[in-house]
Amino acid sequence: MQTKEERLALELADALNDMEALPLYTAFAQKYSEAHLRKLLQRVLSIPESQIRKTRGALFTYLVGQNYGNRNGSRD
Repeated sequence: MQTKEERLALELADALNDMEALPLYTAFAQKYSEAHLRKLLQRVLSIPESQIRKTRGALFTYLVGQNYGNRNGSRD
């Protein structure tokens, strides 16, 4: 049976078409609130593909990193 965090990580990986990074998304789901991650996901998915330099997964990871110092999304 999957935990809530594992289900969220799988959903993120699927939405971002980045299953290879599932362990990273699992770590994000364990560290950050679901609401924060969903907000970032919505932001990334709203950007047209033509405006993304690498991949949606890379952009998502970048945005999570940008918000690392911002305690709003962190669980600790």
